This record gives sequence, C-alpha cells and structure tokens, in this order.
Amino acid sequence: MKKSIFLAALVLISAGCFAQKANVSKARSLADAENPDYATARALIQEALQNDETKDQANTYYVAGFVGYKEFYNGNIKRQIGQNIDIEAWGAAVYESLQYWDKAYELALVPTYDKKGKAKYDTRTPKSILPKVKEYFQFQPLIVVGFNAYEAKDPSKAYDMFMAHCNIPDSKIMQDNPEDLAELVRDSSYYTCLYYAGRFAYEAKRYDEAIATLNRMNSEHANANALRKEIIFANEYIYQIYIEQKDTVNAIEFIKGCINTFPDEPWFMQNLINLYISSGQEEKAIEYLDIAINREPNVGQYYNSKGSILARIGRFEESFKAFEQAIAIEPNNALFLETLGFAYVDLGNKLNDEAAYYDAKEYAKAKVEIDKAFQNALPYFEKAYELEPDNYDYKRSLRSLYYRLGMNDKYEALAD
Repeated sequence: MKKSIFLAALVLISAGCFAQKANVSKARSLADAENPDYATARALIQEALQNDETKDQANTYYVAGFVGYKEFYNGNIKRQIGQNIDIEAWGAAVYESLQYWDKAYELALVPTYDKKGKAKYDTRTPKSILPKVKEYFQFQPLIVVGFNAYEAKDPSKAYDMFMAHCNIPDSKIMQDNPEDLAELVRDSSYYTCLYYAGRFAYEAKRYDEAIATLNRMNSEHANANALRKEIIFANEYIYQIYIEQKDTVNAIEFIKGCINTFPDEPWFMQNLINLYISSGQEEKAIEYLDIAINREPNVGQYYNSKGSILARIGRFEESFKAFEQAIAIEPNNALFLETLGFAYVDLGNKLNDEAAYYDAKEYAKAKVEIDKAFQNALPYFEKAYELEPDNYDYKRSLRSLYYRLGMNDKYEALAD
C-alpha cells in the first residue's frame, strides 16, 4: 500500500514537471507562430518560472526572453515596411528579454553531472542568445523607445532604455565571448547614447545612477572614442549634481580633478572660483583666480572678479589694480567700469562710517579722503553710462553719485 502511494506521488510530480515543460514548449510555439499570441505565451512561461521543476532551468528563461525577441523581430519587420506598431510594448519586449537572457546564461554556466560525476554544460542556450543580443545592439530598439519616452516627459524610463542598450557590451555573455564582443562597436555614437543616458538620469533626479553613468565617459576607451564636447558636458553634469545635493566637499574635489584633466576648459576653473566665492572662501577664490590668470592672462573677467573679491574683504588698493587690469584688456566693457566705480563708492562709504566717531578736526581731515573716493568713482560711472545709455542700472548708479556729490544740475538732467 505504501509503495503504491509513493509511486502515485512520483507520477503526480512527474506529471507536473512534464506539464510545465509542455508550457515552455507551447509558449515558444505561440511566440514563433505565423500569428503569434504573446499574451498567452507570457502567461504560460510565467507558470513555468514559478514551478520548482522548471524555474531554475536555463531553457525556461531562454524561452521567456524568446517571447520578447519574437515581438521585437516581428515589430521590426513592420517598422521597416512603414507599418505602425506599439513602440512602448515593442521596447518593453526587448527590455524584458535581456533580463531573462541574463538569468538564462547564468543558469547555463551551472554544470549538471551524469552518473559518473562528469560535468555537462548547456552550450545550446548561449549559442541561441548571442546572435539575438547582437541584433538588439545593431538595430538599437532600446534607443528608439528611450527617445520616445523622453519626448513623452519620462526621463526615468528613457534612462532605463538607454542604459539597457549601453550595458549590452558589458553583459557577462558578451564579455565571455570576446570574438562576438568585438562585433559590437563602441564608437562615438555609442558614447553619445551613454552621455544621454546620464543626462536622463540627472533629469529624473536619479543622481547616484547619473554620476555612475556620466563617469563612464571618463574611461580610457571613452577618451579615445567619444566626442570631446560630450565628455566635457558629462563632467559638468556631475559637478552640477554635487551642487544640487549641496555636497560642497565632493563638488570641490571633483572639479579640481576636472581642472587638472581639462586645463584648457575654463568652465571648471570658473565654477570652482564661484563656488569658493559663494561659500565665503575668498582667499581660496583669489588663489584660484591667480592660477586662472596665469593660464589665461588676457581674460578680463578674471581680473574683474579678483577686484570684486578684494574690495569685499577691504583690500581696496589691490582691488583697484585688478580692476584697472581688467579695463586695460576690455576698455569698453561697461560692467567692468561700473564695478570699479562701485569699489570706490564702497571705499568712500567705509571711510565715512569710520569717521562717524571722529571729532570735528579729525572728521574734516577724513572728509577729504571720503570725497576723493566718490570723485574717483565718477569717471567710471560716466563712461559706463556713455557706453550703454539705455541701461537703466548704469543711469541710476550715475544719478545717485551725482546726488551724493551735490552735482544737482547733472542729477536733474538724468531724471526719469
């Protein structure tokens, strides 16, 4: 009796196993049919993926991916002859098949053993997967779907699609087959896709993934094959992410590295200087402005920025020299002229505030220097307004100075 029960149990287990294997076969047939039924095929394969007897078999996962592949393949033919297809479903099919095939290949690497203990490996599954994965890379369906997602205001999905494409050469099955891998050319167009993947992750606020993706633009291979402007932009985005995360420490360290790597790209130096200024590290800002000036001595903005910082921390004589150097380079830059004028005004206000506690004799002496500072500002404000008479800010600054100096006729002449 017990033996009969045991045998009956074995029959039930075997029947369940055969049923699931039949589901795998049927799913493949439905996907491969002249009029494919992808929905039913997926339902059948899901049962097999949940069954203890078939869920750990490489072929089960291969067929799960094959369903998606056939949807891609048939959809691709329709696209090539100008027929409309469901692009979202088409891309989802490709995306899911790659995930299934990663698992199929992983299981194919696990040996089984015969009665003599000899290891056997599944070589059929990898051989079936390889050409299809290369086909995905060649036809770039994930890039098509990714751009559609981005145009539909879904940068997160766009990132997933682009990264799935860019990760194909790095998949284990490709890395384990170098001759096949060599057919996947990672040229400038590949790195353009990688760059945009990083941008999409940034826009989706998936910052960790964005940094990791954009940093791949700094590899040795990328530097030999990617467009230089996209390498530069990738690093600018990484810096911006640190700034948005208020991670000043990493922002500073990262951008310093960029300054060394891209010494001919002033954007990095300029933003480091701005970061030091905004974080109240004026001496550091001056230090890097001097480095920038040494590299690009004919950029007036560096001297102008240096003058502004020096004036802010009260080192006026040094600031005037820096401003004069800026103006010597760009004599008709109205902004430089006005900025120097304001530095003299700031000096005059500082001297005036200090003189508030003087006695009459000391104040009279100090007033000479106060008036001199404001008088020194005048020609710079006048020149700035002369260069840009339609600029209301320049007009207002000049009019205020006329009032301060008691030049009432000129003050009234500039009335609105």
